[in-house]
Amino acid sequence: MNKTIRFSAISLATAMLAGGAIAETVRISGAGTVFADFVSSGKAAVEKSTGHTLQIISSNSGKGLADLSSGAADIAMVSEPMDVAGPLAEVAGTKVDPKTVQFFELKKAELVFIVHPSNPVGKLTPEQLRDILTGKIANWKEVGGKDKAIVVYGEGPTAGTRALIKKLVMGGAEYGSGLKAQTSIKRVSELVATDEAGIAGVGRNFVETGKTKAIDSKKYERPLALATLGAPKPAAKAVIDAYAKEAK
Repeated sequence: MNKTIRFSAISLATAMLAGGAIAETVRISGAGTVFADFVSSGKAAVEKSTGHTLQIISSNSGKGLADLSSGAADIAMVSEPMDVAGPLAEVAGTKVDPKTVQFFELKKAELVFIVHPSNPVGKLTPEQLRDILTGKIANWKEVGGKDKAIVVYGEGPTAGTRALIKKLVMGGAEYGSGLKAQTSIKRVSELVATDEAGIAGVGRNFVETGKTKAIDSKKYERPLALATLGAPKPAAKAVIDAYAKEAK
């Protein structure tokens, strides 16, 4: 075997994965909560174990499913059940039939409401939360806090956290007109950390000690999942299986 042939053989062997699959680039798009919980932190380990390269865009569930449907992503990150997440894709511009989506729930996570650490309110009933989010309760003094107008933060209309809160906490009611919608759940958390009158619903992993505090209330859980359109291709399946280990 001459040097050229030997080099080619070595290069090909390096590109091969267990089971004979060629290394690929796998595109992942969607929920910032899933990204922050385990996708971002597990990226290096998943790339190493699968041999695939990951291109990840953190946005929201609706955008992730829209990207999945249009072919712009191989895997969508989804942070709520498909009956909640599915319609968000249409809001993002692409209709997705939930029956065509394979949903891989990798873990459960808690949905909590955060306020600034200086806020003396430490506990809210589900009814109080609902009334705050809809605008019926507009001042913190109405729930035992300071005489400050409540500022509600949340994501845009394609976001899964916003839709899940609307379903679980608000009983389908609409947010009040004062909602300050942001482009990402990370930005929502950052703004509450700087606003003594702020409140927002976020994943438990967005609570930062010393910057925000979680309100004691009813426990709300959500699935954190990866999803594909139809059965995942081998590269996507390998990545999902690897992330299943990371999520534990």
